Amino acid sequence: MIGESQATKVLLVDDNAVVRDMLVDLVASFGFHPEPAASGPEALALFDRGSYDIVLTDLLMPGMGGWEVVEAVHERNPNMPVVIITGSPVIDDPRAAKRNVAILKKPVDVSCLENLIKRMVEQRQPV
Repeated sequence: MIGESQATKVLLVDDNAVVRDMLVDLVASFGFHPEPAASGPEALALFDRGSYDIVLTDLLMPGMGGWEVVEAVHERNPNMPVVIITGSPVIDDPRAAKRNVAILKKPVDVSCLENLIKRMVEQRQPV
């Protein structure tokens, strides 16, 4: 439903300002409400204060990487969907098979990202 997608709040984490800004614009073009963070700790501070429907995070970031973001988010809310967006290979990483986790390769396929966000938010279990 269009009304639901307009209400979808997306926490977007990427240390690269150019990539982060591009993803914010892209996610907003889908009708979602993105909130950017430049690091894992910044994202968790926002997560603790806000209400989000899904988290998108880069994998390789200085300090706190994407897997640490996934772990910290799922400690707070195990039902929160998290999409890791990466150019790095994550083949055979058992963490990629966890419930409520998806991997999306860079360069990002626009329609794939939009559909993945919609599907994961729809399948989300209530807290």
